[in-house]
Amino acid sequence: MDMARFEILEAYVVKLVHAFARLKAENQTLCQQVQQLQDAVDTQQQELSRLRPAQDELTHLRTVMQTLRQERHVIREKLEQMLVTIEWLEGCSHVDGSPKV
Repeated sequence: MDMARFEILEAYVVKLVHAFARLKAENQTLCQQVQQLQDAVDTQQQELSRLRPAQDELTHLRTVMQTLRQERHVIREKLEQMLVTIEWLEGCSHVDGSPKV
């Protein structure tokens, strides 16, 4: 082989080494980013696990609150019916209690 071919081969080898070094550096950077993201995910999962009981309690309290609202509505309707009945009875007692001519 002549020198020109060796120089071309050497240039390719140098380019290959530089490309390998660049890819290795990019790979290290990506690995660090992946680790940071994994750490962030782990932290968020721990936070979710910590907050899960509070979320469950809130869900339970919402259910209880909805039940209480429904019961309050039923009680209100019954009270209104009772008031109407009381007013009707009071009206009847005034008619019955009036002097007869």
